[in-house]
Amino acid sequence: MGETRKTLAKEFNDCRPILSVLGDTTRQSIILCLLENMKTGGMRVGELVDEIHISRTALSHHLKILKGCGIVGMREEGTKNFYYLNYRSSRVTSLIRLFRKIEEVQQDNCEACEERYCEGVIHHDL
Repeated sequence: MGETRKTLAKEFNDCRPILSVLGDTTRQSIILCLLENMKTGGMRVGELVDEIHISRTALSHHLKILKGCGIVGMREEGTKNFYYLNYRSSRVTSLIRLFRKIEEVQQDNCEACEERYCEGVIHHDL
């Protein structure tokens, strides 16, 4: 079990940059806005500014960070830039994988705890 804990800790550590990016409420608002408008094929900066109510400069700063970690992608259509959620990004998939592994370990741990509880022993460890 100790090896599982070390592996999860390493994977969590690898995901820290994206977790840190997701911790900002303005970036969360941008992600929510893009989620709500997924069918449109992306949103322009002006549309995001109108929805989120922050300055273009602030929005550009946050979009740069979101693009840098791969959460948001951008496509160009002539002179127009459209921003969209990039759910296939390697960092996003790493984060999803991490939480799936945590879920598996928790389920295994809970099953083991139930067995130990039946034996009169309760012990939690990963």
